[in-house]
Amino acid sequence: MLNFLKKLKYGARVFLSKGGGQPETIDVAGKATVLLHGGEGEPFFYLHSGLGESMLWLPFHQAFAKKFNVYSPLHPGFGKSGGFDQVADIEDMAFHYLDMFDALGIEQACIGGVSLGGWIAAEFAVRWPERVKKLWIADAPGLWVEGKPLGDLFRLAQNRPKLREMLFHDPAGPMAQVVIKDQVDEATMLNAFQSMSVLARMVWTRPYDPKLAGRLRRIACPTLLLWGDDDKLVPREYGEAYQKLIPGAEFKLIKDCGHLPMFEKEAEFVEAITKFCLA
Repeated sequence: MLNFLKKLKYGARVFLSKGGGQPETIDVAGKATVLLHGGEGEPFFYLHSGLGESMLWLPFHQAFAKKFNVYSPLHPGFGKSGGFDQVADIEDMAFHYLDMFDALGIEQACIGGVSLGGWIAAEFAVRWPERVKKLWIADAPGLWVEGKPLGDLFRLAQNRPKLREMLFHDPAGPMAQVVIKDQVDEATMLNAFQSMSVLARMVWTRPYDPKLAGRLRRIACPTLLLWGDDDKLVPREYGEAYQKLIPGAEFKLIKDCGHLPMFEKEAEFVEAITKFCLA
């Protein structure tokens, strides 16, 4: 979905990071899974959103890699990661990451994600709390919050200006224009269709897990909930709901930020998570 970033410059800065993160394909319980990996230190998993941003090693990946041994896989069904035919729901996604931990020989790690990735991380942590050293969740669905429906991403998928308005605090800002372009090439459109197909299976009929709220008490590690204060897709009330249900969870808002803090407020996003995971 982000193929157009390969040749794009953001001001004087190359948007696509040059260091580390070369893609490799690993076997995860019979699923060919694309993995970006770089850095040194404690193992750190970044689970991507429905944008599929882990198709590329981006500046925020590289920033995390300065402090951590970063693993940034593509979920089944995204890019060239296979095995989506074996994924029926969010629980299957969680089991996929258990299999990945085992395949990589990782007993425990800091794990988190943005949006869909954050939901998967929460589902992982309630099932295998002993495998999670620190948990961070950013702008994630997964719960049902009465009176605060999620934004309709599917309805706006083909309306690029409206999509920018939903996902960004500043839809006219440079990052909004970079990530959600008005004109896209065929490869980008095909990736977008593939990503939306995955999301449709996960959230079309029920964009939450009715069992998750009752299971969040099982999370046994420090937890950071990071939310854009102007998230129109998954409003801040979802973060507040997670905080009430996860023992000792910390809730932090990023000012003037929408649904994609890793793009709109990259420095604050990386700093908050890095400080939390190193504490």
